[in-house]
Amino acid sequence: MHRIMRKLNILISLILILFTFACADKTTSTQASEQDQGQIPIAISLVPLEEIDITVTQAIATLTKDNDEISQALTINQNTAFATINNLSPGIWHLEVELFSNEYAVAFGETDVEVFPGQTSEVNLTLRLNDITGSIEILVDWEINQTQPERFLFIGNSYTYYNDGLEYMFRNIAQSSSEELTIEVQSITGGGLTLQNHFQNHATHSMILNGNWDMVILQEQSQMPILDTQSFLTYASKLDSLIDISGAQTCFFMTWAREYDQSQINGLASAYLQAGQELDAIVVPVGQIFNYVYEDDNQINLYMGDGSHPSLHGSYLAGLTFYKEFFNYDLSDVLYIPTGISINEANYLKESVENWYSF
Repeated sequence: MHRIMRKLNILISLILILFTFACADKTTSTQASEQDQGQIPIAISLVPLEEIDITVTQAIATLTKDNDEISQALTINQNTAFATINNLSPGIWHLEVELFSNEYAVAFGETDVEVFPGQTSEVNLTLRLNDITGSIEILVDWEINQTQPERFLFIGNSYTYYNDGLEYMFRNIAQSSSEELTIEVQSITGGGLTLQNHFQNHATHSMILNGNWDMVILQEQSQMPILDTQSFLTYASKLDSLIDISGAQTCFFMTWAREYDQSQINGLASAYLQAGQELDAIVVPVGQIFNYVYEDDNQINLYMGDGSHPSLHGSYLAGLTFYKEFFNYDLSDVLYIPTGISINEANYLKESVENWYSF
């Protein structure tokens, strides 16, 4: 669970900001530039600060993109600070909001916001309460609600959709455990698709932004992280920006080496771990555990005949790894075993995952 909470702010979310990106329909080409501009209405409830006796006297929102910067003071009326920032070109803007009580900066928050012409999005922004010192030091204890993730979106290709779908394998594993978990899963997949293909697909954008996901799992084309690492990192970052805007957590599905060349796992692991570190994302080490099981002397075949795609045992191993990563419960409590896998084989795969996470 500590991995899942990595990107969540340790303070409670004080404010919910609703962003509406709007633009008029294009009528002529000469008007396109102006009419493609977006606007962001911002409304911030100040009630949480007032409840701890902090009065906000000034609020400033600043948006930056490339060399553009727009800074605007918000109007404060009773318990709300609000403003509308206009003339925003489509793309990803970085938003910073700072609240002041007289000359003291009392709270700060920042996030990335993507403006899509003609679309509406909701963005959650968490404001962090600054340390306030003087003749009296104010210490605030916050109760942290670390809820378990429930909604998962898998984005990938045949490595994800083989054996009736990894997302359903993962769901069956989770819901068969003694923890009585109830989760929802969905996927966007296609044979050989890369993260670039997914980023250039408007349906993927819509699915990410409108699905209210807790976790979005990205799986790159099997060889791309080692054949074109920069492309992988570039489009992983672009998709991560969309996922951040949606309020979900980015996760990477580290895939495995080809059966005939297990040394590939070194490059694959390096690329996925680099992406995870740069984007503060979870990396689910399926590929490394594949290699661990493959090199352990056993008779379980994790690959299909092509030496690339996962066998039923391989997909089951992947599902167990996702369950362990996201929930960290004991795999011995998992009751689901797909038809075609023996109890002994299932127990061996469960023990292998447990052993990996105990290192």
